[in-house]
Amino acid sequence: MSKTSRRNFIKKNILSGLFLTSAIPLLRAENALKKESSIPQLKENSNNYNNIDWSTVRQQFLFPKEKHYLNTGSLGPSPKIVINTICEAMEKLETSVSHGRHQIAETHKKAAQFLNVTTDEIAFTRNATEGINIAARSLRLKKGDEIIITTHEHVGGASPWLALQKDIGVIVKLIDLDFNGENNLQIIKNNITQKTKVIAFSHITCTTGMKLPAKAIVDVCRSKNIYSCIDGAQSLGMFPIDLLDIDPDFYASSGHKWLFGPKGTGVLFINKKIIKHIDPVYVGAYSDSKFDLNSLTMEYRTSAQREEYGTRNTPITLGLGSAFDFINTIGIDNIAKRSRELVTHFRSQVDKIPEIEILTPKSERFSASMITIRIKGKDNLKLNPILNKEKNLRMRGIYENNINGIRISFAVFNSFEEVDMLANALKEIVKA
Repeated sequence: MSKTSRRNFIKKNILSGLFLTSAIPLLRAENALKKESSIPQLKENSNNYNNIDWSTVRQQFLFPKEKHYLNTGSLGPSPKIVINTICEAMEKLETSVSHGRHQIAETHKKAAQFLNVTTDEIAFTRNATEGINIAARSLRLKKGDEIIITTHEHVGGASPWLALQKDIGVIVKLIDLDFNGENNLQIIKNNITQKTKVIAFSHITCTTGMKLPAKAIVDVCRSKNIYSCIDGAQSLGMFPIDLLDIDPDFYASSGHKWLFGPKGTGVLFINKKIIKHIDPVYVGAYSDSKFDLNSLTMEYRTSAQREEYGTRNTPITLGLGSAFDFINTIGIDNIAKRSRELVTHFRSQVDKIPEIEILTPKSERFSASMITIRIKGKDNLKLNPILNKEKNLRMRGIYENNINGIRISFAVFNSFEEVDMLANALKEIVKA
């Protein structure tokens, strides 16, 4: 078939498909979730941990039972309530030919309440990386200004600062952390100089799942007029976060991990204490409080939502709101407790195996729902895909900071049986 004939064939089939409406099902939630009737309703149990039926929680997620997913730290699956919301909102907005922007005000409210801040301090982004880019660029740093980051940052959290180093000559100061968590505050304090303008760090590190003392670090920043920027990609939805108490300048997170929200969503907190003193990176419709083209007048909104310029994807933003609803139905305290029980059970299984090195602090002060291990004498980065293929255990290899480990995420849909399965698989590898 010639190229011209092939193009005509494709064109003919595409055009004929457009008019065969019976062959194109509507984008309804019931079409997206054909097994909807078999999924039990999740009841609100936020005040009673012992009454939560975790098997019912597991059934809210669509991936099959035989898939033992232990990689929420990379990508959290969305439950049915999120998928339903997106599908239904998309159909309604396309039917009414509307962008529906006004509808996302309720999602701003949900996010603000979840983090204990005001709605004008919350902006929705595409992911944590975009939020950190906004923070890095809005500070208008100068050549020679110093930014402290750690060796445990994700590429998405580190790249915005490295880009500033390339573009304008800021100094990125890379510091090592203490793996047991105890000395990290002091390590950070010891590296502050008169040139330090920003301290950027992860609330939970992507490498070992170590929790940093966020409030204490921010307090140091505040006392020295240093901006604080927290990468919350691994913490939002994992355990309770009170940003009023922590009081950072920026807190950026993704919706697609521990919140189980839609892919392509993020949450950015910009402290109202600094919003008047910084400028937005990009602007457009909805960035302004006053705009008149004829007089060349534009004034910025004193709200983080000025970063939500232009037309946005309302359905996935509403889906993010449903993700907050899902978390709240179970209770964030209950979610944190459940994950800690799974982590503790896993530790009890492998703690006394000398060939298995646990890189994550044991103390709850410095850890949460993720744990990173390393089997001595093995290439763990090669071992991880083998466990996925042979045992259907999905985790993440940790190459960052030359750790050569395997990171395990324990989420609300995981079970003690899966923990035992993983522990037994690791024991087999050790014995081999």
